[in-house]
Amino acid sequence: MKFKCVNEMEQLSFDDAQIKELEIAQTLIQFTFNGATIKAGNSQNGRFEDMYCGEIILQLKNAEIARLMKEGLKYYDADGNLQKEIPDEDVPSPAQQTVLNRLASGTVFTVVTDAVENGYAYEFGIDVAREDDEEETDTFWLCIRCDETKAMWERYCNPAEE
Repeated sequence: MKFKCVNEMEQLSFDDAQIKELEIAQTLIQFTFNGATIKAGNSQNGRFEDMYCGEIILQLKNAEIARLMKEGLKYYDADGNLQKEIPDEDVPSPAQQTVLNRLASGTVFTVVTDAVENGYAYEFGIDVAREDDEEETDTFWLCIRCDETKAMWERYCNPAEE
């Protein structure tokens, strides 16, 4: 890859990025995304403005999944009265691989940085089409701790819109 940055997650944006591939191998978690933004302050961005890039690979090294959670829902009637609430739920270990397979075709809507003593921690908010109704989505939070992040991409596309 032509461009590489290490430990610069705050200088990348994966908002609305489509996950093309998700690989988990022992201590390495690797995402391949379509449609990330390289921020103006990134060490590899010579344009000094936010730029879209095509495909980008994000490696999280010495990584572990700290938590995988399905976000709950609240249903309201037309008058704004709460009708039903489904709480957040942790995905149990036996079901995690099935959910991770679903996430491999999801869309990231945000990445939140968490404070940790050593290394880095990120929460990836990911929407995935529901299995029973593709018009609806399930929202998952994939929480990962790692020692290092490495992002690699081949080219810039165009300036990001404001």
